[in-house]
Amino acid sequence: MKKRFNFKATAMISTAILGSALFLAGCSGDNDDAKTAQAPAAEQNTMAVKQPAPMEAPKEALQPAPAAIEEVKTAVEEKVAEVKEEVAEMVAATPSGEKAYATCVGCHGSKAEGGVGPRLNNQSAADIVAKLEKYKAGEQMGPMTGMMAPMATGLSSDDMKSIAEYVITLN
Repeated sequence: MKKRFNFKATAMISTAILGSALFLAGCSGDNDDAKTAQAPAAEQNTMAVKQPAPMEAPKEALQPAPAAIEEVKTAVEEKVAEVKEEVAEMVAATPSGEKAYATCVGCHGSKAEGGVGPRLNNQSAADIVAKLEKYKAGEQMGPMTGMMAPMATGLSSDDMKSIAEYVITLN
């Protein structure tokens, strides 16, 4: 016959052992009250230690001199002017066709190789301009007219020519 494990008996034995251990630990013979009574007052309360009084910093030292503020302002203004000049030079150096074609990249690709929209780098500049003018006029050119008409509406004739010339350079 198999023996069953008696959880109730095991729990009672564990409780008795734990209780005995706690009882024996409490009766170890050390008298904590005697130690506490003999300890100096500083050891009993660590909060009773005197802390040095905080010193106030001189307020003048916290404020920069007016001359220093002016120097910093001048340096910042000069740097801002330099950055503006650099940006203006970069914008001026970018061909207008490249700037205008930036809105076309999403559909026609960075090299006009096609994607959502058709390939453009295999077409002539005159064909590209003619198609943009038809889109701008609102003529139905195919299934993408709904997307292209608003794009072409904002382009001038010069913009159309510069886009077409830029696309030709991407071959």
